[in-house]
Amino acid sequence: MFENELKELGLTDNEIKAYLALLEHGILSPTKLAEKTGLHRSYIYDTVERLLERGIINTVLVNNKKHYQAVDPKVLREIFELKLRNIDLIMPKLSGLFHATKDEIRIELHRGQRVYRTLIKDIVANVRKNDEILLLGVDETILETVEPIYLKQYFTILKEKSVREKIIIAKGGKKLKETHVEYRELDSKYFDETTIVIYQSKVFIFVWGSPYHLITIESPKVANTYRKQFMMLWEMAK
Repeated sequence: MFENELKELGLTDNEIKAYLALLEHGILSPTKLAEKTGLHRSYIYDTVERLLERGIINTVLVNNKKHYQAVDPKVLREIFELKLRNIDLIMPKLSGLFHATKDEIRIELHRGQRVYRTLIKDIVANVRKNDEILLLGVDETILETVEPIYLKQYFTILKEKSVREKIIIAKGGKKLKETHVEYRELDSKYFDETTIVIYQSKVFIFVWGSPYHLITIESPKVANTYRKQFMMLWEMAK
């Protein structure tokens, strides 16, 4: 049940299996760890070496034989926070390089079943206090099944920063009970399998399908054009 969250911390599938087995069963020998995880012993040795380097497990001698045990899970948070602090140290230089090479219009194409994370992460990282986010063609039912964990984080950040959302959905579509969200409806004939999100100088065009596609456009002019079109539809909607 924790696999996705641990993957976000950079752990591989084998590392997650070994770490969870050690958390659950305590001190284990390589043989026992292989039994508990279903991994071949050759994989076990490589896996525990990486976990030892990460500092989230340690070794214990039992009858002069090497065993392994997990350290307190709180260490995971400390490792993650350390990475964030290290990134914060170099962020000014990275941002300087990014803006120095920035084109007037920046366009990206993302493809895959988890591309919606790209959109959510961008907003969470860059949204400012009292910003306004405009969304057209959202299907809340689908979004809840795609990224429930990320949506929870997304809504938490929006509330903390007093960000408002205006959302135009198809008539009769699901509405989330969020205080910062205002919905209006249009006839379903105006919608297809596409969601448009506009905020700051960015436009995200999310295309539902298999796999999903996300087009990101960063340009003040393009964003303003989409914003004007959205407000025209907003006035039409009820």
